[in-house]
Amino acid sequence: MLQSGAIIRSRYKIVRLLGSGGFGETYLAEDLDIPTSPKPKCVVKHLRPQSSDSAVIQIA
Repeated sequence: MLQSGAIIRSRYKIVRLLGSGGFGETYLAEDLDIPTSPKPKCVVKHLRPQSSDSAVIQIA
């Protein structure tokens, strides 16, 4: 689970958890890359791999 305030990919700041399920967690986040104030909100899906086998998991 990601913590509130965590920054993902140097762009998305986690605001709060919206929900979780079998595939992962869904978070409300702020898009820090957009040059406006207040920062626009977006949704970030943090997926959980079904396998821990490194041959199966690929980083995009």
